[in-house]
Amino acid sequence: MVYGNFQKKIADEDHPLNPKEIYGTMKLSGEIVTRGLCNFYSIPFSIIRPSAVYGPTDMNKRVSQIFIDKALLKKKIIVNGKDESLDFTYVDDLAQGIVLATTNLNSTNETFNITFGKSRKLLDFIKILSKFVGKIDIEIKERDSFRPKRGTLGIKKARKLLNYVPKFPLEKGIKKYLEFLKIKKH
Repeated sequence: MVYGNFQKKIADEDHPLNPKEIYGTMKLSGEIVTRGLCNFYSIPFSIIRPSAVYGPTDMNKRVSQIFIDKALLKKKIIVNGKDESLDFTYVDDLAQGIVLATTNLNSTNETFNITFGKSRKLLDFIKILSKFVGKIDIEIKERDSFRPKRGTLGIKKARKLLNYVPKFPLEKGIKKYLEFLKIKKH
């Protein structure tokens, strides 16, 4: 969200920072405060930029959790934008990235995108989810204009400096998450 509307197909850590709404503005503010205080007090830091996190114990009511909850309750899912895409990140991949960033000296005073590194449409998420829960009632509306247009976050820097390798494409992550929830394939 700190990037605002993506200006390139892949937003790496050097992409212009131009948040479009309050959430992204506050995330960027946190980064600025972290850098400023850590530099002032000579404290090493690493900044991690995840995206669309989902999976067990992620309780933030993000889009993926809303979709899963509604699908399980057989409620209609509203999709704002038929082509809307996010770089979904399974919690295990994020945890791996955080561990690497906090234990590797190459991460000192660096910023990393820690995501899967490939965006997928919201409709892809629902299609995969339907393989486990059966038919899902969806309604597609116009995208929310206040949300930034996003896509893939580049993870080359994390791969190179941290040896970060995400292991959970959406198909594998949704399956593992639903197994955690004790949902068997439909």
